[in-house]
Amino acid sequence: MPKRSSLSAVATQPLASTPLFADTPLMERTGFLIRRLHQIHVALFVQEAGEIDITTIQFTALSVLYQRGEIDQSELAAQVGMDRANVSDVVRRLLERGFVAVRVNPAHARRRLVKLTAKGIAFLKMTDRCALRAQERTVAALAGADREAFAALLRRLVQEQNALGRWPLRLK
Repeated sequence: MPKRSSLSAVATQPLASTPLFADTPLMERTGFLIRRLHQIHVALFVQEAGEIDITTIQFTALSVLYQRGEIDQSELAAQVGMDRANVSDVVRRLLERGFVAVRVNPAHARRRLVKLTAKGIAFLKMTDRCALRAQERTVAALAGADREAFAALLRRLVQEQNALGRWPLRLK
């Protein structure tokens, strides 16, 4: 008879009387609520953007480029909290649509510099209203003071635990 793995052995043992976190209702789990709110926000963004072909991360990348001007693609990745491969894909899609221009960094030939084009700035300005409406709808159930407190608490959690993320943000 084959030997059981330790995981199989644990699964067949009776549950101890110690309560499990798994017993906690989903609506009382912070991680579940954060994930669910993110899903809701993305759905609202898609509704607001309507026929405009843009994702939340594309909007974020365009926003960072608008704020910072021409920057290294690796810096863009650090600013939005993504790995370089995924940012490369985002940049490629934005480049194909004419929203960004990419050139080799003269100081580091293996790096690429990215900047918004005039078309990208116009597109960002058009989608900006959609993103703002999605944000407003995401927190619509909160009064002004609660919105500010909620945003401050989110910022604090992100700032305090930023280094634990898979791709930490370069907070500025």
